[in-house]
Amino acid sequence: MEFKASQDILFSDTGIPDIFICERMPSLPSDCVKVYIYGLFLCKNNKSAKLEEIAEKLGLSKDELNAALVTLENEELLIRTPSGISFTDIKAREVDRLYRRREVSSPDEVLSNTRYHQKRNSCIQSMNQMFFGGLMPSDWYTFIDNLFNQYHFDEDVMVSLFQYCKDRDALNRKYVGQVAANWSKKKITSHFELEKYMEAFQRTRDLGYQIFKALRLSKTLSIYEEECVERWSEEYGFGMDVIEIALRKTMGKPVSFRYIDSILKNWHKEGLKTKEQVLAYTEKKAAAAKDEAAAARVPQKNNFKQREYSSEFYDKIRKYPLK
Repeated sequence: MEFKASQDILFSDTGIPDIFICERMPSLPSDCVKVYIYGLFLCKNNKSAKLEEIAEKLGLSKDELNAALVTLENEELLIRTPSGISFTDIKAREVDRLYRRREVSSPDEVLSNTRYHQKRNSCIQSMNQMFFGGLMPSDWYTFIDNLFNQYHFDEDVMVSLFQYCKDRDALNRKYVGQVAANWSKKKITSHFELEKYMEAFQRTRDLGYQIFKALRLSKTLSIYEEECVERWSEEYGFGMDVIEIALRKTMGKPVSFRYIDSILKNWHKEGLKTKEQVLAYTEKKAAAAKDEAAAARVPQKNNFKQREYSSEFYDKIRKYPLK
């Protein structure tokens, strides 16, 4: 795997751009920071390295290295191609943003353009204090402005969106964008719609916490997993007593929400609602499987026809007895 430096990435004497240290590094996982810095080192010295060599050098598994590269690519810090990896020139991008095309909003432009909308202006300022301690990076202004324009959230919905992500220790643009898109799909734009959703969400959250404890998970639920829990609770109408039966079927196996979801989906399709119905259904299936297995093990009697011999056959045996 060859690492290629873009034309302007190492103009300064420091090997690590200060803008990376100030605005990108605090929100990145430690593995990503290690991979990024080592990648810059390889670029500076025009070195080539295989993924296995990089993983060994950094004390990472190959899967952990690939996950870090995916995250860095999603953050637009590098570009992967069949011929190698190119690190983006984030300093040049920042200069381009500051002296840029007019369609992108700077912090001052965002506030200026929303003077007619005092609630939004106040919201952005409040979010700066609430979630960034008054030091919100400039690219977050543009990000929030785009969320307002794309999803048409009311201001209190936007604040709740950021609080939701902060509570999950996931206040990064990728996760915020995913949750925003999910809320938009659920037609949430106003406080009334958000309140209604939050009532259902609280039920889902409580249920998710019980599932989290039952499975002894070491990380918070992903958006996909939360959507599964919401479906089991709100669409299928299952409580923890039913879901727990499905969880037991994963014992001794790697935890797979897709597998659990397939079990509960089948029970829902069968019209099952209560714990008693599920237990009766599973016991009936287990008994049927046991009977079928037992029948396969028992040898079948009278399944062959006795061969018949003629009198001539017996005469030959008497005439030529075995010695």
